[in-house]
Amino acid sequence: MMFESCHATWLFDTESMRFRRILKGVESDGHPVATQWRAYYGLEFDEDSESFTVLLDADHTKLLRSWRHTRNCTQCGGNVTAELSLEDLHAALG
Repeated sequence: MMFESCHATWLFDTESMRFRRILKGVESDGHPVATQWRAYYGLEFDEDSESFTVLLDADHTKLLRSWRHTRNCTQCGGNVTAELSLEDLHAALG
């Protein structure tokens, strides 16, 4: 599963319950920077606001919240986006 937020592409491996982010606008040696794979314990969506919450522990006391980037995005105030090549996406999934 994949989501675009204003500042990252979020990749979710739902079978292994892990996720990582590919940061937009940050490169190293000409390649996008990605976080390490990290375990998660749930993913919640708010249908009304385009927000989603990643539950980071079994007690649901640690979490990350973000918003899906949309056309004319109300979160970033514009059309901030970045392109990833298939090669970069496959490398990040690595």
